[in-house]
Amino acid sequence: MHMLRSLFLLFLLGSLASAQTVRWQPAGGTLSRGQVTDLVLIFENCEPTGEVSLPTVANLQFGSGSRGQQSSTNIVNNRVQSSRFVYFSYPSRPLNDDPVGIPAFDVATDQGPATVASVRFDVREATVGNTSIPISSVAQSELTIGSGQLWAGQVAPVNYTLSISGRFRANIAGEPIWEPAPLVVEEWAQPTGSSQGTGQDLRNLVSYSSRGYISRPGTYALPSIQQLVNIGVPTAGIFQSIRAEQYAITSESPQVVVSPLPAPAPADFNGAVGTFSLTSKVVPETASVGEPVTWTLELVGTGNWPEISGLPQREASRSFRIVQPQASRTTAEGKLFEGSISEDVVLIPTQNGEFTLGPVNWSFFNPQSGRYETLTAPATVLKIEGSLLPATPSTSASAPSSAPGSTPSPAQNPIPVTVPPTAESPTAIPRDPLVGASSSHLPLSRHHLIVAAISIATLFPLLWLTLSWRHAARHDIGRAARESRRHLKSILTRLRSTSANPAQRDLLLHQWQQHTAVLWRTPQAAPTTQLFAGNKSWISLWREADRALYGPDCELTPDWVNRAEQVLAQKPAPRFPLLSVLALRNLLPVLALLLALAVPSDLSADAAIEAYQGGKFADAETTWREALQAEPTDWKAHHNLALALAQQNRWDEAGAHAAVAFVQNPRHPSVRWHLGYTLERSGYTPPIFSRFTDPAWQDEFAQLASPPEWQYLLLSGLLLGVLSLALVLGHAYGLKLRPWKLFAWLGGGVSVITMVVSAFGLQVFGLTANIDAVLTWRATELRSIPTDLNSEQQTSALAPGSLARVEKTFLGWRQLSFPNGQTGWVRQEELVPLWRPKK
Repeated sequence: MHMLRSLFLLFLLGSLASAQTVRWQPAGGTLSRGQVTDLVLIFENCEPTGEVSLPTVANLQFGSGSRGQQSSTNIVNNRVQSSRFVYFSYPSRPLNDDPVGIPAFDVATDQGPATVASVRFDVREATVGNTSIPISSVAQSELTIGSGQLWAGQVAPVNYTLSISGRFRANIAGEPIWEPAPLVVEEWAQPTGSSQGTGQDLRNLVSYSSRGYISRPGTYALPSIQQLVNIGVPTAGIFQSIRAEQYAITSESPQVVVSPLPAPAPADFNGAVGTFSLTSKVVPETASVGEPVTWTLELVGTGNWPEISGLPQREASRSFRIVQPQASRTTAEGKLFEGSISEDVVLIPTQNGEFTLGPVNWSFFNPQSGRYETLTAPATVLKIEGSLLPATPSTSASAPSSAPGSTPSPAQNPIPVTVPPTAESPTAIPRDPLVGASSSHLPLSRHHLIVAAISIATLFPLLWLTLSWRHAARHDIGRAARESRRHLKSILTRLRSTSANPAQRDLLLHQWQQHTAVLWRTPQAAPTTQLFAGNKSWISLWREADRALYGPDCELTPDWVNRAEQVLAQKPAPRFPLLSVLALRNLLPVLALLLALAVPSDLSADAAIEAYQGGKFADAETTWREALQAEPTDWKAHHNLALALAQQNRWDEAGAHAAVAFVQNPRHPSVRWHLGYTLERSGYTPPIFSRFTDPAWQDEFAQLASPPEWQYLLLSGLLLGVLSLALVLGHAYGLKLRPWKLFAWLGGGVSVITMVVSAFGLQVFGLTANIDAVLTWRATELRSIPTDLNSEQQTSALAPGSLARVEKTFLGWRQLSFPNGQTGWVRQEELVPLWRPKK
């Protein structure tokens, strides 16, 4: 394709003209719908003085233009005439079947203003390569949304499928191009591939899925989707190869009928469409006067969340001081229509008695049932005890000052205010992260330290110079020229022996031109006189090679190889600059390495703690995740990562990392405290860890050491027992050791006690002592085979906090084995390893 395009331009620019003109080439004809065609704007004997601004054509899309230039010399009537051409090639693509008309426009040139004449093109359907096969029979696409009949605001599946014939090699070039308005949609999920049919009827399918809704009723023709596809087509000629041609596959515009919601709507309806649940929680339900009470209302569900303004208003008695509620809106990652709104109202009671909070009603439209539904969070009776405080009016906009159904205190006369006793400890919040890393290295002896220091001091300069030499050689700009000069010698030698083989000769000439361009340090496919620095010998050799390659039945002159060898001998390649080894740019990599080694090992941890204390919890999370990538058994990184996740209200994953930190170091008091703190809020408790949140004496004893430490202690007890038996055996064979009996009995007793307590500790930790143990941090599916594509396979729900052992790995999947013998496959990202990820 590129060679034909270049030959076309050379033939085009070889024509003579004496005047200055600017014109389109081709100057009319036919364009293919959905296929890119190069339209060339030619400046003859002139060039533009500024940017070329093309006119806007409604049904034609211009790409970025690439500039080129060419000179030609012809003899007409014994007169030499020269022309100079500057051209801009614009990849262009028709957008529909209507004829394309590019209107006339003016451009400024160095020879004065010039007018580009208008051109017109008819548009036909594109065909694949040089075949007559229409692109519509090779590739089709389809866009669908729901069943085509929706309610206003109803979230419906959006599916886009691209189908390509299996007879062609093809691949997609980027994401689908789509402006979905008036449809509100999520981002496309990862595409899935499949195939249907066999033989000549085989078609490869690429499917995208999303969800969306339209908020207003009416009949809509949704915008079509365009997808750029590269299709491989065979080239003509002796040396047949595959070239890629790009086509734009456009889907039909599906029609969607959006029905209005039924009337009348409930009075408290605020436009929510979908399925939701509403919960109300009051903590604590029994409090003292002056003690804050938190009334939490949470709405969770799937629906048109961008249209939902907030939670319903609540009412509270004047007997409370009300702190303005703070609403928190969250959506699942990558899910625009799955989310929640949580709002906390803080009530400070000023009177004792019983008060009724709620109930709270909230209405929405359920598109599955086709009717309005009302959610009711039941009322909660709040008991207030203690002395009275002066009552103040309500200050919350969402909590009116009076509430029907609330029961104020019967006390009417003021009672002297007594300050309630201060709580022993405030409400629990995460503690500070731990500084440093959990692992340490054994120190070297003084002798070994001196020997290592002398060795490093001797090897350091040599290593530095060696690395600098390699770095300088790798980045030497003259390296390619030297290699090309060596290749040119070999090519010329082979040309002497292959003159009778035209195909081999052409291949060697192509290689000669490629390496010549590298030797002269030019990326141009056709070097000009300026690029050869005016060297007539090289220019002559290049032109003769061009005539031999592209001319009709042209041969090289007999002395071409000799002349090429002579000029090559006179063209030295740049030498390797030895002094560049000592240049700062080549010494910098080693210098950077030394600086990295000189930095304290816990610098990243300190930076993470600084980010955490500065409120940049996401940055701290990233740093601690990187620390765990390098060292999965860094229990401090697990502990600190749990704190960073907790600060972002990601309690499910925080609970998993807190559990891992506890297994790796159960003795640390902060780790113990955060285990119960995070698991209480994560909504799950792993089966073995549940006994440590409220430990009995045996659990408190087991957490004095981690599972590996109990294993090492068990092995130590076994070794001590063997040594004790060895004393008895040595005495029996006549080895005279006076205190042998004392040591044997003492060692044997300690050995038995050590092994028993170690086995007990391991039994308490159970499956967590396995090196391949993992923990699920959120609800997922256990699959019988490792794939998402086969919907017919058997699956089972897997609860968060499930403990299992990894048996096998396959790409991004892990096969789990459970204590009851059940096995299944789960995605790797759903798991948190307790010790190390299995490779």
